[in-house]
Amino acid sequence: MSQVISSSATKPKRVRPLDAAIAIIRLLRDPQDTTQVFRLTDALRGRSGVKPYQRFRDSPVGAQIIAERRHLIHTLADRAALASLPENSVGRCYLAFMAEENLTAEGLAEISSDAMTALANREEGARLFAMRMRDMHDLYHVLAGYGRDELGEVCVLAFSYPQQKIRSFAVIAFLGRLRVGQLLRQSKLKISGVAEAVREAAAHGAQAAWLPGEDLEALLAEDIDAVRARLGIAPPARYQAILQQIAARTGTKVSTFSALRAQS
Repeated sequence: MSQVISSSATKPKRVRPLDAAIAIIRLLRDPQDTTQVFRLTDALRGRSGVKPYQRFRDSPVGAQIIAERRHLIHTLADRAALASLPENSVGRCYLAFMAEENLTAEGLAEISSDAMTALANREEGARLFAMRMRDMHDLYHVLAGYGRDELGEVCVLAFSYPQQKIRSFAVIAFLGRLRVGQLLRQSKLKISGVAEAVREAAAHGAQAAWLPGEDLEALLAEDIDAVRARLGIAPPARYQAILQQIAARTGTKVSTFSALRAQS
């Protein structure tokens, strides 16, 4: 495989500030509108994905994945195979997480279809890498230990940013941190530590092994605790502390921070 990226095949598009601003406004109005995350990512992409892709392409695992034209989604969508994996394996934990949240790997791919189409001018390996980064999102949730509540989503993006260098992740993590803080203030529960939880997530992402360079398909069969130890993924102590504070004050496990405001 050529080690030179064709400029015509991988020429990045310009950053589009107006499109990014529109996506941010829509996302602030509806934090659950995942489509806006992909639109913001596409608008801010520019050259930000070039170096991570080069690192992936030049790594032994990445080179093998590109040569095999391997798509992570095919493995993540095979629920029967995941169910056959050992108890407490990454794959079984991923399957349980997706079932509990009523999610599918295919659903995330469908939501991002427009953004993926925008990568049509990139070489095949770059497109495959972009799709792999998309399909890793819920694996990041599982491995890093963050839920799908608003703070969990903010923290998983903060964790992912030093790993993937996707600009929109940093933007959303910053704005999302402010939004979560606002929701907690409106709930009158006097919960603190949101900024610290997000900073901890970013530090954990920077300290952990580079997950895009791991053979994730093989990793699914491993014990999740052993994987976290091997890859240097620390427990999200500050995030868990906030959830515990909320549970102690409300007597229930939080599913969304917006619901806390409604109860106040």
